[in-house]
Amino acid sequence: MILNSINLLPLFTIVLFRTASVLFFSPIYNQTNLPLMIKVGLAIVITLAIFPTINSAQLTLPEGMPNFILLIFKEIAIGFLIGYSATLAFGAFVMAGGLISNDMGLAMAEMVDPLFGDRVSPIAQIFQITAFMLFLALNGHHWLINALVLSYQAVPVTGFIESGATISKIIQMFSGLFVAALKISAPIMIILALIVVVSGFLARSAPQMNIFMIIFPTKILIGFVLLAVTFPFITRAIEYLLHLLRNDMLSLAGGL
Repeated sequence: MILNSINLLPLFTIVLFRTASVLFFSPIYNQTNLPLMIKVGLAIVITLAIFPTINSAQLTLPEGMPNFILLIFKEIAIGFLIGYSATLAFGAFVMAGGLISNDMGLAMAEMVDPLFGDRVSPIAQIFQITAFMLFLALNGHHWLINALVLSYQAVPVTGFIESGATISKIIQMFSGLFVAALKISAPIMIILALIVVVSGFLARSAPQMNIFMIIFPTKILIGFVLLAVTFPFITRAIEYLLHLLRNDMLSLAGGL
């Protein structure tokens, strides 16, 4: 029994690298304030859960340390594709919040984003926190595990990635990121743009009035009012995009 466990240790290590890569590059789990020991422990627990589903009897691991290291890098690449595909959707929410903040005049009011490590606007942070909560409420963390298990059916431990289909899927998800950001932010951006147009007409009709000293705080006020009114619809849009993320992520994992 002990000898059999020792023989399975290299395969377990390979599975652990793919699992850890999915977690470390995926939303929620890749937060900088989440302790590393918790991430590693969670990766080990998930690996122990899915390891019995892998048919180790039909697998022949490569001999030699260089080939073994190359195999580990391939597993990390697969985990990165699955995990980062989920993170792309959250990038759309950050982009949408950034577009709205720029139109409201809040471009300078930024804070550190724990997901991407960059500075983002307060509106983008609100959208991202909302998306996190919906992601957990919809069992999005289970989607990652399902995609991980599905990836072993598409690309076994000793298999190879079909780069053509994978690259086209990633490009499709990148293009969908920009479209989703515009769909979320477009209604508020259009109304704020109309306010600027109206203020331009007022400035021409009443040149003695310094309209630009009024328009900037007015845009901020109206922007927050619009956010409060449209937030239920924005939440529905985020939920819809998260469901699309689930389909895209499973499709990517199954088509590797």
